Amino acid sequence: MSHDSMVHHEAAFRPRARLVSILGEHLISDQAVGLVELVKNAYDADATQVEVELLDLARPENTTVVISDNGSGMTVDDVSTKWLSPAVDHKERDKRENRRTPLGRLPIGEKGVGRFAVHQLGRRLEMITRAAGQPEVVVAIDWDRFDADDAYLDSVPVAINLREPDRFAGDRSGTVMRVTGTRASWTPKLLKKVHRTLRRLQSPLAEEEQRFRVRLRCPESPELEAIDPTDILPKAHYEFRALVQETGKCDIEYVCRHPAVAGREVPEGDVDLVPLARDEMQGDVPACGPFWLNFYVWDRSKDYLQAAGVSRNELDALCGVSLFRDGLRILPYGEPGDDWLLLDQERIQAPAERIGNNQVIGLVQFDQAANLQLRDKTNREGLIENDAFLDLRALVRAAIRQFLKYWKNDRPPARESARAPKTGTIHGARTVATALKDTASDQVEVEVPASAFPGDSGEVPDPPPSGPDGGQEVRVVSQRRALEILLEHIDGTEESIRERDRRLDILLQLAGTGLAAERVVHEFGRHVVAASESIGVLRKIASRDDYARAAVAVLDASIETLRNEFRVLAPYEMMGRAERARPVSANGLARLAIELNSGALSTARAEGTVLGDDWSLHTRPTPVLQILDNLVHNACTWLVGMPEGTPRRVGVVLVPDMSRVLVVDSGPGIDDEAAPHVFEPFYSMKAGGKGLGLYISSELAARLGGELRLADDEDRQDMPDWATGAAFVLEFSPSPERDE
Repeated sequence: MSHDSMVHHEAAFRPRARLVSILGEHLISDQAVGLVELVKNAYDADATQVEVELLDLARPENTTVVISDNGSGMTVDDVSTKWLSPAVDHKERDKRENRRTPLGRLPIGEKGVGRFAVHQLGRRLEMITRAAGQPEVVVAIDWDRFDADDAYLDSVPVAINLREPDRFAGDRSGTVMRVTGTRASWTPKLLKKVHRTLRRLQSPLAEEEQRFRVRLRCPESPELEAIDPTDILPKAHYEFRALVQETGKCDIEYVCRHPAVAGREVPEGDVDLVPLARDEMQGDVPACGPFWLNFYVWDRSKDYLQAAGVSRNELDALCGVSLFRDGLRILPYGEPGDDWLLLDQERIQAPAERIGNNQVIGLVQFDQAANLQLRDKTNREGLIENDAFLDLRALVRAAIRQFLKYWKNDRPPARESARAPKTGTIHGARTVATALKDTASDQVEVEVPASAFPGDSGEVPDPPPSGPDGGQEVRVVSQRRALEILLEHIDGTEESIRERDRRLDILLQLAGTGLAAERVVHEFGRHVVAASESIGVLRKIASRDDYARAAVAVLDASIETLRNEFRVLAPYEMMGRAERARPVSANGLARLAIELNSGALSTARAEGTVLGDDWSLHTRPTPVLQILDNLVHNACTWLVGMPEGTPRRVGVVLVPDMSRVLVVDSGPGIDDEAAPHVFEPFYSMKAGGKGLGLYISSELAARLGGELRLADDEDRQDMPDWATGAAFVLEFSPSPERDE
């Protein structure tokens, strides 16, 4: 058919009625999420009270779910033009234009699909709603009618009736939804999830003037009806608060009230989280708006929890880091198994250096008026992972690392040596102790060394002073209690052994990676030499062909680029071999360390310099280079996050008369809380940091007969004026190193 004879037609999308079922099943994952969506709708309607009733759950054919509120209700026009119009955007417009309800609320919803939560709860709906001064509107829907194969969405009518106010008589307003014909059994597991979800729906720190309360009625399981805010938070062993501005700067407060250590409170102002979060942020400045966070952290040891008046079951029911918008929780953040901040993942890598989700009740809260880019996914399972969300997560993770530097200083000392017993097994000891405990007496008293008590949980009186003979201090307890103490020590020993084994596994993995890297570097160097020789032959052959000559030039340049990229690993090819001490130029090693980090310096837009007079070191050059390389690279990493316009410099300062090399920078520096731990394994303030670079460097320095340490006041007289950040000193023994 020619273009001139083309016949024009127009068509329009006409959705099938079963689209309602598809949306209900795929946008709302289960009944608990469905109930939360309807409660949030009540919040948007300015309700101050919402009641959820779960009735006749034992008989699925009679199960009824009722959600009632005292909100603004709907007129018949609201029902027909908004509630029955999926994807209507009136709430989104209200947010953009900052139009608030009479109670000052911005709507939580925005996509116009939350009403399909009703479909998830059951097959039939009766909705009664009334706006102030209006007649009651009664809507009846049989969702099964929408499942007919040949029905279109606009061909399934919905009955809407008006009547004189009955359910909402007088000047009352609100909405009641009565759902019957359940689609799934209300199992005990599902009921517990509903209880947990509704209990944690509101921030426990929500201000009273929000005037929004949710009640749960479940006659068949009355123990689940208690969803009042928890009083567990003031019992935390550690507490951390931060108000984070849109710039990433924040004021923080830290409190330690652990029963086994001295309590303290630390306020700190104008803390910049951006340098700590830089590696995980999407840009140079946060894309999210301001937010505030509260962390409540516990030591899960049984006696310490008892001292705080907290049970493990209670902590398990509430633990995790939840995210709140305008005081209402966003699922699934903080749910069991949800590790959106990677706490558990990082704790596996370094159990003694990190906190896990089961230790913390975390509250991250924001006002949506200042964070309109933080938007729900269509399926209501979290927020869209755009730049604003990713930056929010990066800043929260940076705040957690700020908390960890205080927490690490206040943890009680290890209770038990990680060394395994020389004979027997821990399992055997527990078996014997358990058997004895079952027959032990509460009347027979025994003396137990006071050192066996890891913490005073209030179960025994203060110990008497040691005797005149200066013997070990003891406490008198019952025979049964003595065996309980023994079992607690056995549990602690097992955990210490498991922690030691986990650390060993990580170190072995890293060692394996290093061996693989050495092999790759060696093989790569061998093949690059062979390739370079072949290119020389090809260059002669292609000298008369312009096309071939150009191809050889590209190949030659590519090989040279790869050679330069792998130079960073070349010094380590000798690691592990019997490298002997020899005279080496300190200036030469310093310049090579700067050169190896040319890419990192470029990324940080920083200048690297070597200062001071050269001298000859008698040492093994490869480990010295590894130390300097690591220190310069660390400096570059921290300089990346420095504000625009600030000087960015890294310097290697040579001090020959003191046999010292200083590595200094103009970055954010190391504060007093973190300083005692920088050389400990697995301690890092960097996002995703392994915490092994400085530890390995300090170990290498010790093996060289020297020392790697932080600079002190005496060292600063050798440093340039711009060196206001971190400063490390690699100090060599004045005598030549003895070959090992």
